[in-house]
Amino acid sequence: MYCDYRGGVKIFAGCAMSTEGGRVRTGALSGERRQVTALFYDIVGSTAWLHQLDPEEFGDMQRTLHNETTALIRKNDGYLEWLQGDGGCAFFGFPQPSEDAAECAVASALEIVERCEWLAQHFGSSLKIRVGVATGLVVVADASNTKLPRQTEVIGIAPALAARIQSEAAPNSVAVADATYRLTRGAFEFEEIGFRELKGFGEPVALWRPIARRQRTDRFSAYRRASAPLVGRDEELELCQRRWTRAIDGNGQLVFLHGDAGIGKSRLVTELRGDLAKQGVDTLVFQCQPRGNTEPLHPFLEPIRQAVAEAAKDDDPDRDAAIRFLRSLGSDVGELNAEIVAFLLTGKARGLSGETWQVDLSDEEIRERAVEAMLAVLTSSSASGPVFMVIEDLHWADTLTKALVAMLPGWIESKPVLAIATSREVIDPELLGDPNVLAMALSGLTAQATSELIERIWEMTPPDGLAAFVYDKSDGVPLFAEQLALLLRERANVSVQDRAGWEAPLREGRILNLQDLIAARLAGLGQLKRVAQIASVLGREFGRKLLVALLEPEPLPAPLDEVIETLIQAGILRRISTGATIRFRHVLIQEAAYDSLLKSERREIHGRIVRLIQSGSVSSLPDEIMAWHFEQAGQPLEAARHAIQAAEACSIRSAMHEADRLLDFAEKQLTQVRKSGDANDLLLRLLAVRGPVAAGQFGRGSQQARSIYERGVSLCAEREDEDRAKWFPLYWGWWFTAPDYETQRVRSDILVRDLKDSADPEVRLQSLHCAWATNEDAGLHSHCLKCVEDGLKLYDENRARFSRGRYGGHDAKVCALGERAFSLWFMGDDAGSSESIDAAKQWAEHINHLNSVLHALEFEIELNHYRNDYGGVIAVADRIGELALGAPGVLAKAALFRAWAHGLSGDPAGGLMEFEAGLARQQEIATPEGVPIYEGMRAQLFERAGQIDEALSILDNSIAASIRSGQVYWLAELLRQRALLRRARHEPEGAVALDLSRALEAATDQGAVALVSRVRLDLKRLGLRALPPDRHADRPSGT
Repeated sequence: MYCDYRGGVKIFAGCAMSTEGGRVRTGALSGERRQVTALFYDIVGSTAWLHQLDPEEFGDMQRTLHNETTALIRKNDGYLEWLQGDGGCAFFGFPQPSEDAAECAVASALEIVERCEWLAQHFGSSLKIRVGVATGLVVVADASNTKLPRQTEVIGIAPALAARIQSEAAPNSVAVADATYRLTRGAFEFEEIGFRELKGFGEPVALWRPIARRQRTDRFSAYRRASAPLVGRDEELELCQRRWTRAIDGNGQLVFLHGDAGIGKSRLVTELRGDLAKQGVDTLVFQCQPRGNTEPLHPFLEPIRQAVAEAAKDDDPDRDAAIRFLRSLGSDVGELNAEIVAFLLTGKARGLSGETWQVDLSDEEIRERAVEAMLAVLTSSSASGPVFMVIEDLHWADTLTKALVAMLPGWIESKPVLAIATSREVIDPELLGDPNVLAMALSGLTAQATSELIERIWEMTPPDGLAAFVYDKSDGVPLFAEQLALLLRERANVSVQDRAGWEAPLREGRILNLQDLIAARLAGLGQLKRVAQIASVLGREFGRKLLVALLEPEPLPAPLDEVIETLIQAGILRRISTGATIRFRHVLIQEAAYDSLLKSERREIHGRIVRLIQSGSVSSLPDEIMAWHFEQAGQPLEAARHAIQAAEACSIRSAMHEADRLLDFAEKQLTQVRKSGDANDLLLRLLAVRGPVAAGQFGRGSQQARSIYERGVSLCAEREDEDRAKWFPLYWGWWFTAPDYETQRVRSDILVRDLKDSADPEVRLQSLHCAWATNEDAGLHSHCLKCVEDGLKLYDENRARFSRGRYGGHDAKVCALGERAFSLWFMGDDAGSSESIDAAKQWAEHINHLNSVLHALEFEIELNHYRNDYGGVIAVADRIGELALGAPGVLAKAALFRAWAHGLSGDPAGGLMEFEAGLARQQEIATPEGVPIYEGMRAQLFERAGQIDEALSILDNSIAASIRSGQVYWLAELLRQRALLRRARHEPEGAVALDLSRALEAATDQGAVALVSRVRLDLKRLGLRALPPDRHADRPSGT
């Protein structure tokens, strides 16, 4: 905290207090948060003046200066906080809020400098002064119940900053902070001083020097929207009505309304909604929430949740109640769609034994099915009549909601549906290609439309010039114009007929922008403001039951229903549906009410909310909302717990971006918690969720995924042995994302060793899952087959439904059968290999799991490569291309094999170019399995392209790397390839024979009968004999 001493006054971050006995007396404070501008001035060289002048003369000059500055400050509506010696401090916007506090402060500062120059001439001296001005958020605290000498305090950084920056001003000039400059640059001309390092401030501070006042001042820029009478929107309303006419003829339409906050998007929709209600058409309203973008499809789930609760007469309905309700919507919903939406409504990341549909699908399929199921539910009523649906505030939408909106035009093109989506953002052009889509940008009202609005709000003939005054202030933004007109109607004297009189209510409030205007209207509600403030802590939308419980300790001026009705009449709240749900009329109103609370009060109210929910007094809220409440209540551990639960739910629904945001939030919360068993468990749980999310976003071989698993296993190593099985998913990911084969092999050994005695059969199976892959890569084919045999005995189809997403994203049985196909082929059982790969594909199709289907095809394409079956490779690559749009690693692998087959079957140059590009991509996103195969293919392509030296260099490096890493299953083939290249270069027969002999030895040691046969055929064809093993040692390892 910044601290400075000036005489007997101590300033703590801008709060002046008495310091009796060196201690500040403390007590409970209450008050409000407000923006205030502080002015600090100081005489230049006052100590030198005391040496030059008699103290009495200096005192006269100093008093005169203080008197003049005090008069100037008061003239500009400033408040002189204190004078001390050669300087003083004043506030603008305190104690009374002021529309132009910053402007008044800068005007005062310039006038003080001008007056100082006049005084210098008067005294015949070189008197000079420096002035600093800064604007910032402060707490205006009520100190009446403390032992402090003042009844109020101003606590914040602005006074401290003003004190520091005045010393950076040149003599007889002013320096202002950046916030003040931004508020007043339309009123004054400035020159830039630059950034300065200030004592007590960690970062350099931008400073500006005001030169003079501009000719004209434009205080307000474009802000928000209106929702009283609709004016100036005839053309837009007519366009929407025309689209409705098309929709009811069975040509569904989507209309995007976009524009700044407050520009009138929702007001236009409300007008259309009222017109359609007269025709008997109900409106489905789906509201995107500021914090809802961490829950997939959140704007649709909440109203469906409420409808299910009403139908079931249960505030917390279960899955069966959800399915019954969804079935009741009609046959168009369908059984599977009902199950999917019920899962989205009620499913949690744990305890999902009854939910099986989603685990057999790829992430992309889950997202697509979820969106299609929701679309089926949303449009189900169109079978019995036209539907009007509104999706509000699309700029806050989650990724699945955006995907739903993108699919909406095609889904409703033959249905009687009009959908309108509102957004503050310009609509993505990719969404506008369909003929049944229209985008409309809303602009500000004209002066004539603003005048019409004022006439209708005023309820009598408004004074001349009032409409022009409101238009100038609001810049045509409807909500700003409406709120300003309402404020003037409530507070201005009816007899006031001029601009000065209309400015008065603005000067009484802190009216710098639309938020200030709304805050001023809230302040005019009296005791009702407290209800609005407390409700704002619940968010934009809340249930009446929770509000009742939250207000229980609060004294109310009237029964709650009367209070709510009054707030509705005042345009603060509105009822949704049957009235059980209440919403702030605009998010800006909710934010203004929330921001007016002290942080300590917010924290206390958030704490009340979580205690009510924990006690069971009211129904729980979604995990992501609970995480926010716990964070704001100062309970970071519980905030992290709920955020992780929400992230798990998102991950299961394949909403990876939303899960990632929640995990970022959770990790930030955990940094605020002391180390403990609970905190460590939560961190491991977070990492176990984050690993698959990172792998899905960046690729399983990405550094992001690797670092998460490495961190998790490092933490597990510090724990008791019995805890390790609990965190097996972290061990699995650690093995799966290893950066190279040698690391993966070592990790596999650790995995099997540490977990072989686990009581959980699935953990033992997944340990073997790691082992069979590693053994096959090491050329230990018999061991691989033994691991496969043992693993298949442990396999359980029901358990596998939930293990696929955790361990590699594919089914363990498919993987086992694929690895068995490899080892059987190497061991010479080609028929058994074909039978096993067919079984892998059939099982993958049986379980209907896309990632497992792709995994089986990965095995098949590599097996076709072993057999030099170019046509088979290309056919499988094409099949993968059809299926793997959401799996970049599989696509990259298939591209390599396709390039190899093309190159060797007729287009060497094109195949090589395609292969090199694909290899760079594959190395960027995938794990290192298959590297010896890829290097062998690459060498073959260089050879076909006539670049034999390059091919030999690749093989030299690859052979050495295989021996060094232990990934030797393809070593015999690499040695055989090099022998044939050496023969083509007419190298000595001994070098050729040596490579073939080493290949024969490696293949024989591995039991790789298929590779042994190839080497023997080459020896026979070339008329060479294999060298005895003792002759192999004449050459360096790997050559």
